[in-house]
Amino acid sequence: MRTDAILIARLAWEIAAEFDGARVRDVGQLEDGRFAMALWKKGRTQLLCADVFAPTPLMTVEDGELPIAAEPGFIRAAGAALRGKTLTAARAIEGERIVKLQFAAQSRFGVPESYDLICELVPRFGNIVLAKGGIVVAALKEFRRSGKAARSVRPGIAYEPPPARAGKAPTHFAQEPSAEAVRGNDLYVYRDAAGLLLQAHVVPLNGFDDATCERAPSLIDLLPELRPAPAAASESGGSEDKVRANAQRLLEERARKLNVELARVEAALAVSAERDDLRARGDAIYSGLHEVAPAERQAAKDEAAAVFARYKKAGTAAAHLARRRAAVRQNLDEVEELRWELERAGHDQVREILELVKPRAAAGTKSRPRKRAPLQGVTPAGTRVYVGRSPSENAELTFRTARPNDIWFHARGQPGAHVILQRDDRALPSDDDIRIAAELAALHSKGRDSTKVTVDYTQRKHVRKRPGAAPGLVFYTEAASLAVEPRDSINIASPKEKKR
Repeated sequence: MRTDAILIARLAWEIAAEFDGARVRDVGQLEDGRFAMALWKKGRTQLLCADVFAPTPLMTVEDGELPIAAEPGFIRAAGAALRGKTLTAARAIEGERIVKLQFAAQSRFGVPESYDLICELVPRFGNIVLAKGGIVVAALKEFRRSGKAARSVRPGIAYEPPPARAGKAPTHFAQEPSAEAVRGNDLYVYRDAAGLLLQAHVVPLNGFDDATCERAPSLIDLLPELRPAPAAASESGGSEDKVRANAQRLLEERARKLNVELARVEAALAVSAERDDLRARGDAIYSGLHEVAPAERQAAKDEAAAVFARYKKAGTAAAHLARRRAAVRQNLDEVEELRWELERAGHDQVREILELVKPRAAAGTKSRPRKRAPLQGVTPAGTRVYVGRSPSENAELTFRTARPNDIWFHARGQPGAHVILQRDDRALPSDDDIRIAAELAALHSKGRDSTKVTVDYTQRKHVRKRPGAAPGLVFYTEAASLAVEPRDSINIASPKEKKR
């Protein structure tokens, strides 16, 4: 499918209709190399993605999240300029395959601040340019005027669009497009016998007599069909060390970003802590009103009202910031848990950890980890003990294998395996059984090299999944604890190993 200037004009109109007034939450690069912005509007965040280096340069709208990964220089510059800005317009440069997105916001001094993000959707010569007041701030591809380049694109110079391409193939319209067709009417969509998209346009086209023609309201919805099917993950044929290193890199980057956010929240909380001073100041103004001249009393009251308004706002912000701090700390705990899981993971489990670390937008279709039986053994009293060996095994063991009144074990305050103590007669396990299971939980935890580890245990019915977290991350209540030596006194093993 070819995208001519008229289709680009339609694309710009649809972006403006979809995202007018949307706020930029973040800017990043997807793992397949595409540029993406997370745009928030009406309680929903979507990714506006640009693939300017594809054979058919595209802009698509997708659900998902930006990956937490290293950011090239242009991504950093665009993020610093556009975060928090509002999309105010999306326009196509007339006669060109270029979409200009305009963003604006008030600076902290009340001065309007605006940027343009220019997506040049030109085959073989695509680019994305960030400009302010017509001057280039940064570009995905920077170059100077030369024998091959008819223009310069580099910071500090005026932006100029790419020159028109000579000899470009014409589009054969059955009728000339109107402004109304470009803006809002249903598209004419042509598909081959297999249903593959051949072409779409705002008006009927000649030369597609053998194709099926249908009508569709949105070009944005059609463009993802032009993206090639995602290739198998490069890690699938790579070594375990490469996959492990990739997962480790993503975890480190996620931890770095979370720590930066935590520092920001802590700093904001420190500012909101000054609200007690605001209240004292407001009280002082009111208590001293009788000493103020009658002509100045109203001004003093207005000042006190403004101080109390700031006091109230600071209180609301403090509650929100405290919740955010708790959420960030919980996410850091999850990173620490996944780091430990990566340390103990075998070859098959390394890929499972990588899939958990990948952002949803970049992970694609996840391969379901191969199921295997957990490590298990039997105590001298005949009680079964199960030990999970990966996040998915922990979740499977706790929420599928275990019964509500079985006893669940986990090392306190540190990453560790889920351990289940289960009796066929459903009787309470003995103190010796509890000690054996606690020792196994200590052995299969990050504290395995310590002389003593504190292990919490409770009935499985008091364990709950942690919303939005990786498999195996939980909350629990009604717990008792036991300090034990990490060891395996019953020689647990997988069922396959026992058969040998």
